Amino acid sequence: MRGFLRRFKVWLIILGVLAAVWFCLLGLHSAVGSVKNGRRQNTECTTKERVFDEAEVLTEKEEEKLRKLIAKRERQTGCDIVLVTLNESLREYAYAQKEYITEDKYVMLYADDFYDEHLFGYDKPYGNGVLLLDNLYREDDGWAYSWLCTTGKAEGKYSSRMIDHLLEKSYRWSKVSPYFGYRAYINQFYHDMNGFGAVNVNFSVPFLFLASFVISVGFVVTNRGGRAGDKTTDARTYVKGGKVKVNHREDQFLRKSVAQHRIQNNSGGSSGSRGGGGHHVSSGGRSHGGGGHRH
Repeated sequence: MRGFLRRFKVWLIILGVLAAVWFCLLGLHSAVGSVKNGRRQNTECTTKERVFDEAEVLTEKEEEKLRKLIAKRERQTGCDIVLVTLNESLREYAYAQKEYITEDKYVMLYADDFYDEHLFGYDKPYGNGVLLLDNLYREDDGWAYSWLCTTGKAEGKYSSRMIDHLLEKSYRWSKVSPYFGYRAYINQFYHDMNGFGAVNVNFSVPFLFLASFVISVGFVVTNRGGRAGDKTTDARTYVKGGKVKVNHREDQFLRKSVAQHRIQNNSGGSSGSRGGGGHHVSSGGRSHGGGGHRH
């Protein structure tokens, strides 16, 4: 083991330095975000709760973890971050406000109203913030819908493409566990608002670094005594009975057959994201942005 450490000492030092620099940059970025956004100014919000798990898909421990993560990310982004889960039809709720509206917009109405009624906003009521509404109930069209409601500077920041990416990422992780899906939503929002969404990870950086280091060390230790440099062929490998023998083989072309098939275009919806809902005004007259996902 000592010989191994001496042999790879330089590489280990380089990895350690890179990891230290990475951690310092993350810490600095986080601290700058917290200082820049300052303390929360909205004193009129009707609740301190951020996780409204009405569908009961999270354990109490998972809810508490999400609350702590949200509190941290709110300071770093200067935005309220809200999560609402449901498992009920919103048809009657939507029809009570609109004469007719398609199923994919039920969640939009509910999310906007939920945000407005609780006076969310980091800087002021109806101010900077985001809300993810995840409704597990399948409406009459057979789909279950989610909606990301953006307000204030989050509304100005998020394009339809960014909303699609966030919702798609959250949905992929939710296949593993609802907790991981909602954690991905919170972290992706933080990274998007701070300008480096492409490098977001849902597991801690120290964990990933340690895992990759252990795998690398294990690979080197396992293969250091291998026979990678041994000869696998010699002068007699392809010689039989002291004489070279080459088998002669060839393919003979007989005929050609071509089949043609018409490929039908699928005009129906998929389980992917459905493009941002854009900027609109809620039933309470407040400006919101957002986009939806169906699954």
